Amino acid sequence: MVKHKSQPKKPKKGGVDFKKYKRKLGRKLPPPKNATNTEIKSKAIVLPEQSIVSQKEGLALSRKGLTLKELLQHTNHNNAKVRKDALLGIKEILLKHPAELDLHKIAIIEKLRERIRDDNHIVREELYKLFEFVFPKCAKELSGQLVSLLMVYIFNAMTHQSSAVRLTAFNFLDLVVHFFPFSFSAYAKPIFRNYGDALLKNQLLEDRNRMLTGLLQFLKRLPCDESDTSTDENLLYHENHTHACESEVSTETNGPTDVGGLLKDFLPTLVRCFEVIHNSSQTEEQSFKCIHLVLQCIDLTVRYLVADAYVGEQYQEFCNHLEPVVVAPDLLIFSMLKKLWEMFPLNVCHWRSVEDDSIFMLNTVIIKIFLRFRNWDNFPSGVVEKLFEFIKIELATKIESGNMLQKKSLLPLIPYIPKLSIQKSFDTRCCIFQALTNAFRNSSSLSSLRLACISAITEMLAPERWESSPESIDPEVRNWLQNLPLLLVSLDGEDSLYFKEVLRLQLHSLQAASVFSLATDRMGDNYSRFFSFESDKGTCYGPFTSLPADVQELAVYCLYYVSPIDPILLKSLMSCCLYNEIQVHVILLILQVLQSAFKAGHMEVGDYLSFLITLLSQFHVPSGDSPDAASKLVAFKCITSDVCAHLPVVGDNSLLFKMLEKSIIHQICSKIPVHNKCALLRLLVALDSKLTTVSAQSIHMISSNLPQYLIDVISEFGEGYTESVPSTLNVKIKQYYLLPCFHLFAGSKILLNHVLNALPSGHHFDPQVEYTAILRRILSLLLYMCKDARMLKILVSSSHKSELESLLQNLRNFLASTSSKIFFGERINIESDFDQLRLIIDSAVEQNLEAK
Repeated sequence: MVKHKSQPKKPKKGGVDFKKYKRKLGRKLPPPKNATNTEIKSKAIVLPEQSIVSQKEGLALSRKGLTLKELLQHTNHNNAKVRKDALLGIKEILLKHPAELDLHKIAIIEKLRERIRDDNHIVREELYKLFEFVFPKCAKELSGQLVSLLMVYIFNAMTHQSSAVRLTAFNFLDLVVHFFPFSFSAYAKPIFRNYGDALLKNQLLEDRNRMLTGLLQFLKRLPCDESDTSTDENLLYHENHTHACESEVSTETNGPTDVGGLLKDFLPTLVRCFEVIHNSSQTEEQSFKCIHLVLQCIDLTVRYLVADAYVGEQYQEFCNHLEPVVVAPDLLIFSMLKKLWEMFPLNVCHWRSVEDDSIFMLNTVIIKIFLRFRNWDNFPSGVVEKLFEFIKIELATKIESGNMLQKKSLLPLIPYIPKLSIQKSFDTRCCIFQALTNAFRNSSSLSSLRLACISAITEMLAPERWESSPESIDPEVRNWLQNLPLLLVSLDGEDSLYFKEVLRLQLHSLQAASVFSLATDRMGDNYSRFFSFESDKGTCYGPFTSLPADVQELAVYCLYYVSPIDPILLKSLMSCCLYNEIQVHVILLILQVLQSAFKAGHMEVGDYLSFLITLLSQFHVPSGDSPDAASKLVAFKCITSDVCAHLPVVGDNSLLFKMLEKSIIHQICSKIPVHNKCALLRLLVALDSKLTTVSAQSIHMISSNLPQYLIDVISEFGEGYTESVPSTLNVKIKQYYLLPCFHLFAGSKILLNHVLNALPSGHHFDPQVEYTAILRRILSLLLYMCKDARMLKILVSSSHKSELESLLQNLRNFLASTSSKIFFGERINIESDFDQLRLIIDSAVEQNLEAK
């Protein structure tokens, strides 16, 4: 359809009307056009010198721009979030600016301690973390002052109406004990009082666990007399450092504290806590942990009391509350543990979901508590029997089970078995010994159980424990003697701790065999493989050479009790002595032990002397000036002196020389190094310096080889006296090597004449050496001999003057015959040496003539 256009409206008739405006409600009328503007505008005037930012320039600020002083003030804010942020800001500043803590540590601790009893647990947690950061950086000299600042607020928090605050207070106490272990003993009385109240009043096992953990750490740091050398690790500190408290600390915590008396009053509280937890119906796993912690605390307390009760005056103070009858301290402490003793042994019916091994661990701690006592004479009958029966049954049951986990559960108990066996009869001790032997044999190789058994058997094999009836232990000791050397060889390559324990056991076994007169003849063959043995490839070294020095010493001590010490064992020992890596003090210890064994009749004299000669002739000293060569030379000198000192113990020198003459002379004349020849010459001087018992054939053999030895010494250590400034060290070394020859020359005229006649002969020296070197060495030797007053007097005497003159003339002729082969400068030096030697000899001859 077509739309019709609308017709325009016709204007109304009449006059002109005003325009009508429609106003919406709430609209403000515009101001009139003639209104006056009354608005006032202003700008802030900023004065830089009054800015807060300028006041903080150079100060340590947190991320939010707050200073340390402001943050410390914020820790008292009503809002918990502000307090927490303040603690975080303080830690931030101390991390970025460590100097702030050094300057203000006292002020910081003094302000922060107020938050220990804060109502908000998040604030307390942040404070704990902050203290963990601050305490390690506090100096030790300020520990007493810091502890005194903190303990007042900690004790106050322990009495807070909120249980959460009270529990957190013990956490702060643990922190103080951890970082300042020697500064809180003056506060022991209130600490024990608060721990006792909290343990008995608190019903939640989780809270008890935390408190007992802290209490255990506190007890570990109490000062204790360490005279009780028990087998477990040393848990108590020995030193007792106390600090004076400030005036704000109550008077009951000032001054030295009677820790023994406090522990005596606290022990019944621990036993009561054990009884309450044991009879509780709460979660078995949590109650088991609580029981374990309580028993550990009781153990430390009893250990302290037993040690403290036997210290002079404290023993009287410990018993002064009793009536005229004085009770032994062990029995008094035992009476406090009566409830604990009645519940022993704990069994599976109390904790059905807990494994037997865990319950056995609790029983082991209880046994350890009662084994702390030193005197069992006054104890009620049946105490020792009850402990022993439990140990015997558990030992047999777990070993026979074959279960490795059950065997490992024996580990905490085994170290206390020897101490308990002392209280039993001889037959019972034999049973315990047999049980430990079976446990050792049934345990796997190199296991911790085997090591524990070895330690216990070692302690039980002490001879004084079996003196009453040695014949009964004979079979067991014999078995150990036969098996231990083989066990040592099988341990090759393992930890030295195993070797140390097995060797300790072997030493005790051998001592027991010595006391009981048991034969050890079969042990030497097995024991020799521990040191070394021969194979198709040559000498093979056993575990001995790779062990630490202290373990090697223990193995050497065992040698004394081996009887007899056969040549096979001596040969294996010799191989170890010649080993490059062996330390000299171990070799000297071997010599000392062998000497003692020889005096005790454990070896033949021929074997002993052969060992000494072989050691001196085969010991290797490296050549050169290296540190290793110098140390080996010093070591060999010590060995030589030690061997020469041991010979008089063997017997008469003349008889010994007749036995050793052929071997000593043969070794001297053989091609061995200078060091070994010197050692044998010193041995010869020690036996017969004047050669009165030496045969003519032996003197001839020595005189044929001594010239080469003398020239080798001069060649090895330089031609000292021809130099303008001789080396003092070389002079001393040459004196060491030439002095034995001088003693022999002074004792035998024939020997000196033979040597003087043989010196210029060319066939005595190495043909590859130049003539010049030969002459220089002979002249140096003669000059050195003439510098010795005793030798010069002997040389110019009528007995040797002709041989000396003949020697000098032969040297002149030798120089003349080879002058064409010598450079002019060398010949001038040699002639100068001739002139110097001639002058010394002529001067000595004139002095002799004047003396006559």
